[in-house]
Amino acid sequence: MATKKEYSYGIVPLAQLEDGWHVLLVQSHAGHWGFPKGHPDPHETAWEAAQRELFEETGLKVCKLLSDQTFEESFYFKFEGVLIHKTVIYYIAQVAGEVKRMEEEIKAVQWLPLSQAADCITFDQGKNICRQALQIVSEI
Repeated sequence: MATKKEYSYGIVPLAQLEDGWHVLLVQSHAGHWGFPKGHPDPHETAWEAAQRELFEETGLKVCKLLSDQTFEESFYFKFEGVLIHKTVIYYIAQVAGEVKRMEEEIKAVQWLPLSQAADCITFDQGKNICRQALQIVSEI
């Protein structure tokens, strides 16, 4: 069976509050908790796609990229009988604005302390990205 490759891009959205760094997690309608992400539009760079998806899904905008490093999730799934290898590239960034959830794509959103958010994230690769984000902000 042929494997189709798919790419999505997202932001690990962080905000610095009085009691430390918090991350906004989004819940898909399938029930999984993770970070906002989506497919790029034609002629859009990865960074542009990640910022647009963040804004479309949450209403937030990036105010500062916190690391030059990107973080990756990679997994396989089947859709309509086709095996898909999906890679999601995330940027860790400080965000600002008022959260406005895109109801068609996002079931729920929640701000959590970054130190506790890994417990809420559904998949292990997302949990690991959360831990790496915690390491990055600890060095700021």
